[in-house]
Amino acid sequence: MMDLNHFVIDYIRKKGIRWMEERRLDLVPLLADFLSHIIEGKTVLIINDAPREWYANYLINKINNFNEFKPSFIPIYKLNSIVPQIETAKHPEQFDMIEDMLNISFNDYIFWYIGVETNLLKFARRKPESFFWIMDVDLSKNFYLKSIDEKLDMKLLNLADLLNESIKAAIFGEIEI
Repeated sequence: MMDLNHFVIDYIRKKGIRWMEERRLDLVPLLADFLSHIIEGKTVLIINDAPREWYANYLINKINNFNEFKPSFIPIYKLNSIVPQIETAKHPEQFDMIEDMLNISFNDYIFWYIGVETNLLKFARRKPESFFWIMDVDLSKNFYLKSIDEKLDMKLLNLADLLNESIKAAIFGEIEI
């Protein structure tokens, strides 16, 4: 069994993803927490800003692909598909109502926030153990990306592939988290 750090570096080198090798030490601890939540059976609710709508759709289809992932699907959903009202929520009382509904609906869940700072991020921060890819803000427990990076879409696709392979390896017991 390989540890997650070695798995990630082997994957990065095999695929020739130079930019990710430089950022590996930022990513691996966050990825380990994320994979632990998945292995524990938590639901993942993706929250994204408007420019990353395509990416959230891509992730849902990449991770739960019939051709690549046979044993079962991961409970991963786009929050705005479940709760479209999240798009217009601004006040704490509105966020409280949404959070109450999610607590009733899901046994245990985390958020995966992808995007720039928005009101949606304020909501996602209510669950500090969540997975954060906050762009243009370099905070602790956040995988930092720049929204103006001309290679951002390619980097997001690279990350989706790595995440998908990491999830499969964790579920099949091929890596130690």
